[in-house]
Amino acid sequence: MQTNLTKIREQTIKLFDEAPLIPVKAIENMGAVCHPFAKSIFFYHHEQKKWLDISTPNSYTFYRRFILNRINSLSLPFIYDLILDDYKLTWFQLCKDYMSPEDFAYYLKHSWLDEEDPNQDPQVSRAEVIHYFRQADKQFLMKPEDLAHYQKLPDTLTIYRGVSPHRAKFGLSWTADKTIARWFKKRYESGIQGQLLTAVISKKHVLAYIDERNERELIVDITHLNLLP
Repeated sequence: MQTNLTKIREQTIKLFDEAPLIPVKAIENMGAVCHPFAKSIFFYHHEQKKWLDISTPNSYTFYRRFILNRINSLSLPFIYDLILDDYKLTWFQLCKDYMSPEDFAYYLKHSWLDEEDPNQDPQVSRAEVIHYFRQADKQFLMKPEDLAHYQKLPDTLTIYRGVSPHRAKFGLSWTADKTIARWFKKRYESGIQGQLLTAVISKKHVLAYIDERNERELIVDITHLNLLP
């Protein structure tokens, strides 16, 4: 199967049209919003040399036309770059069925890495992400050095997860490096303690090894964890 860029553009436009501009309550008076393509209601119109408020109908219509023109003229890597990080997995879920195996694996991995907290994505469940990682071709999913490391993993391994306060306890991101797990545990501690989890898992339930951020990350199927005290 080859990537169908026309369908991906259609799905990307669908994401734009179906996502509302949601005000960020803490800084609402500054125009901050949550949206796949915008962080603020303010957009600079280069031709008119003025700022537009895209929460108003006329300015929103102009902004929509501007974004759709970009979507329809850009290649896949640049379309992906248009999507703000918190919506990467949502975009991937919409577009995955129109991707080649290579693009499927590439954009799954990068959507996972680019979101700040993919384990708590409100639109894409951990069960769905597990399914996608199982579906992905590991030859495309991992860099050669990461794939070589993955292939050398023992049949059963002890893994760790550092859980920062307010993060999902049973996320998919684990590591065999206890020092790294401790760092994640402490990352956002401020009066509230994080947790350091230890588990045993079979290699067949380790879905990927990703070390592109020097985190020695193991993506695992958490339904098959044997949690240790």
